[in-house]
Amino acid sequence: MSHSRPSIAVLAHAQDGFWDQPRLVHLLMSRWEDMGLKVHLVTDPENAAPADVALLHVSLSVVPSDYRRLAAEYPLTLNGSAVDIRKRRYSRLLVEPGSSYRGAVIVKSDRNAGGWREHRVSPWWRKKSEAALPWRMRRFVRPEDYAVFPRTQLVPRGVWSNPNLVVERFAAEREGDRYLCRHWLFLGTREVTRRTSSHHPVVKFRGVMEPTSETIPGELRAIREEMGFDYGKFDYGIVDGEVVLYDVNRTPGAAPDARLHADTVEALAPGIRDFLA
Repeated sequence: MSHSRPSIAVLAHAQDGFWDQPRLVHLLMSRWEDMGLKVHLVTDPENAAPADVALLHVSLSVVPSDYRRLAAEYPLTLNGSAVDIRKRRYSRLLVEPGSSYRGAVIVKSDRNAGGWREHRVSPWWRKKSEAALPWRMRRFVRPEDYAVFPRTQLVPRGVWSNPNLVVERFAAEREGDRYLCRHWLFLGTREVTRRTSSHHPVVKFRGVMEPTSETIPGELRAIREEMGFDYGKFDYGIVDGEVVLYDVNRTPGAAPDARLHADTVEALAPGIRDFLA
């Protein structure tokens, strides 16, 4: 495909609210334009904009079939194979009913970001608080509502019968009295590592990520390859020498203050050239 300058199509769901909240890709798109690339946003699966390469940026755990077909229309689509990122797809911490494991566990949504995005784009979306519903009826659980139980036996019965939820071993990395979460952000061969810490057992990004310099475990690189990730973020920890993967995300968010991500954007943005070469 011939253009006056290399072009990138960012594919997002029509009901995704692409500009509603800060996302790392917004900053990358601006940087790519500064690098002389042309960037299109495509939200209509029936109308593909011509481009040399596409980035699948649908913020749903399972990419709908019409957006998969859209992705297939491009010569190359980043994350084109990473179409299912539900936790049952990759988690090695899952605890099933009847398991002999008796330690601490955490109850999460099977879907990414608590699972609320799937319901926002569905006709059943309501603003009613799911936290007020019995566990067996909850369609999504926001990350701030993830529940930690000290023993498996204390998990409410309704959790086990709800296919929207998963139960995982609570494998937390600690540093003193704080919980740690490591982050691996990547685009092609470019990557950065960060970490956050919190007194809360569910460590989520709120503000600045602390830069780190560490070697990415081979287990994570193998999972990235297996799942078909070209761009995204993996959250993980190292607990008693074991690499534990908490979350995978192909649509990373960002803080409202873009300056906090300046180093990350400068490090990752040139990775797009891996796919334009």
